[in-house]
Amino acid sequence: MRKNRLTGNATEASTAKSGAGVKVHNSITLDPTTPIPLEKFGTFSLTLDGKRYIPFLEPNDNFFQILLEAKLLSPTNLACINSKTQYCIGDGWYLQDAKEDKALNDFAKNLNKKGQTLNDILRAVFDNLHTAGNCFIDVVRVKVGSSKYIKVYVKQFTDCRLSMPMDADDIPASIIYSKRFRGVGVWNMKGDDFVELPIYTGSKSDTWFKDQSGNEHICIFLKNEVSGYDYYGMPSNVASLPQQILEYKAARYNLDNFDNNLVVGGLIILQGNLTQEEANKLGKNIIMQHSGDGKRGRYVILSSENGIENTKVVPFERQEKGDFIEYDKHLSEKIIASNNWDPLLAGFSDGSGRLGNGGNAFIRSIYDIKQNTVIKPTQNYVIEKFLTPLFQICDDWMGTKFSSHQVGIKSKSPISFLGDIAINAIVTKDEARQEFGMQPLTNGHGNDIVQDAIKTTASPGQNV
Repeated sequence: MRKNRLTGNATEASTAKSGAGVKVHNSITLDPTTPIPLEKFGTFSLTLDGKRYIPFLEPNDNFFQILLEAKLLSPTNLACINSKTQYCIGDGWYLQDAKEDKALNDFAKNLNKKGQTLNDILRAVFDNLHTAGNCFIDVVRVKVGSSKYIKVYVKQFTDCRLSMPMDADDIPASIIYSKRFRGVGVWNMKGDDFVELPIYTGSKSDTWFKDQSGNEHICIFLKNEVSGYDYYGMPSNVASLPQQILEYKAARYNLDNFDNNLVVGGLIILQGNLTQEEANKLGKNIIMQHSGDGKRGRYVILSSENGIENTKVVPFERQEKGDFIEYDKHLSEKIIASNNWDPLLAGFSDGSGRLGNGGNAFIRSIYDIKQNTVIKPTQNYVIEKFLTPLFQICDDWMGTKFSSHQVGIKSKSPISFLGDIAINAIVTKDEARQEFGMQPLTNGHGNDIVQDAIKTTASPGQNV
């Protein structure tokens, strides 16, 4: 048994063998008085050896779990976050100055013991920012003999908390990392239960945490700044958190109706001198004549002594078109809007016919808007706050020159421009013949552009 993150209620989870799945029973609720908790200064959890941290958020310190579970249970929010992450990572990082750097390419191929590449790390960073509004990146300095390496890990945000500010500037100087934060009410942790990692500031006076293996750690902390929250960031979709949970509840309601439908299809009253066994037998024959396979909507059979000629069938009203269909549509619209996203980019159709009316040009205009308002600003933030400091750390530790490069992240449009280009203007005769399974020309004109050849052979005055 474990505590449900969103309710504090007990949750059962059991895993069976032979490919059986995990069985989870949970119920999602938000505090009706404060559905989105506020960040307050002054209430800090205390460990045995005096370490104090800022909860996220009060009063239960479980808002990270709420955001994660709401994302996983809301199809619309999950689609928005996944598509935003995909568009932000695009085709990955590249050097804008077009210079090859073999050392940087080799470094980017394997950043940690998990075998993650730099693009894998960037994808995780974007996903963390879109999901929770915070990202905690562990940068490790490793020395083996005379060789030096930099390793990078994106920490699970549910396991991280900011430490209590100790200076007059009211700025946390470190994060406290522990898997015990996944529980409810973390108090009295022992020294072995957590690790405190200094936060990177770019100063030469930054301290590094040294682990038992002699490796040195520091944390690059990224957050989506939101007014009213001094310490932690918040995801852009936090305003639709109630809608994300309601979207799950609507689906859960219909699932419960399918699995545990206590509403019967109707009532058959047999008025005659029948025992209940005889009534059941006769009722079974009636039901089999008027219903198909399955157990949904079965009729209840009752008998009476007032005469079989007065048999009555009392049907019960049922919802034929499903529940919450329109309501679910409105929820989806609000979730997409809170993500500052568009349904077409998330893989949805809004039913307005916009795609059919505008075609590729319309999709491109939507993408251009989101490219300038969502994708590019997020990419620039990650480059400035993560890639630039990371490359500087590499230069200082390994003697590289990574920070001398102008690094960018290559965006990827949802559509190509091929549909807007006249194919004859870019294809040679041999390329066209190859598409039709024909042999290349042997007259020396196989490399001629098709359109040029058409213009050359057209008769005077012919419209080509």
